[in-house]
Amino acid sequence: MENNAITKEQIKSSAHESASADSELYKLGTFITAAFAVAVGAWGLVCLTSAMISNGGPVALVKSMFSAIVGS
Repeated sequence: MENNAITKEQIKSSAHESASADSELYKLGTFITAAFAVAVGAWGLVCLTSAMISNGGPVALVKSMFSAIVGS
């Protein structure tokens, strides 16, 4: 039978390593937020372009918008 001793290793983490991990999480969060912002912006641009095409141009789109607001 083998005699195995249980050893405890104390692992020390410095404040620098903790700050580095936090920094990486902030970078990831910033990247994800920017990706969603770009996706929403592209979706809005596609919707606006589609509305201009279906109404016959930007002037007709503005006229349609004002008529929808006024109710005529």
